[in-house]
Amino acid sequence: MRRIILLVLTVIVSIVVRAPLAAAKPYAIPNTQEQHIRSKFTGAGYRLFISLPDGYSTSGKSYPVVYMLDADYSFALVRNVVQHFVERQDLPPLILVAIAYPGAASSREVYRMNRTRDYTPVYAPDGGYGAEYQKVSGGAARFRAFFARELTPYIERRYRASPSDRTIIGHSYGGLFATYVLLTEPELFRRYIAVSPSLWYANRIALTMADDTADTMIKPGTRAFFAVGALENSNMIDDLNELVRKLRRRDPARLQMSQQIFEKERHNSVFPGAVTRGLLTVFAPSTD
Repeated sequence: MRRIILLVLTVIVSIVVRAPLAAAKPYAIPNTQEQHIRSKFTGAGYRLFISLPDGYSTSGKSYPVVYMLDADYSFALVRNVVQHFVERQDLPPLILVAIAYPGAASSREVYRMNRTRDYTPVYAPDGGYGAEYQKVSGGAARFRAFFARELTPYIERRYRASPSDRTIIGHSYGGLFATYVLLTEPELFRRYIAVSPSLWYANRIALTMADDTADTMIKPGTRAFFAVGALENSNMIDDLNELVRKLRRRDPARLQMSQQIFEKERHNSVFPGAVTRGLLTVFAPSTD
């Protein structure tokens, strides 16, 4: 009898092990969708990852919009951070729009080529990812035009997005681009979050631009949050300190600015904590 029981158990285990597993379904982030847009200014196509607030379809309300660069690593992370704090009433409900490059998720070359083209303010033959990528550098003005004249109108036509309450988030080269917009067309966004901005680019061209920015270009109440990791190259910290000093010389009523150095964080690890603190800071209730 004992042998028969063991034999039956062996057969059952063999059948279970050999049975095909049910097909696993991919996880979809709730209340999200993907759109596509092509820019006449940059000549490139973009994937847009969009997250809508809970209850969007029935609320009838308009919402602030947060635009994110480097969508392949920023979108899901920021969406979940926002969801966590919205549910606890630490952030208002938001529309998130993250800009991705087709093919960048699986190709480092595509990722580097596109962000070098779009995020850098001037052409520079050296630096960055190397000379081959620098050949396409200097397209930030065209990418800024894409934002101002194509992307934000596209979002505001299709969604109940507030034109007066836009935020931009950028890290590294993306932080450089966010800083560039603040220095050249600050009215495009109400809130800026620049994490570890690459201010070293092109002999610190952004710091030169900071000297030339007219006070009147910045709308009163504009908010900016700058962050860097304490374990990053010391030049990253020094450059950011200098940028903040230059901007603080201007009328503080026009630009409400915060800066934070994140202890124990490097360039590649600072983003999650910095974007969390940045969002809570730029959306904090006014103390005026």
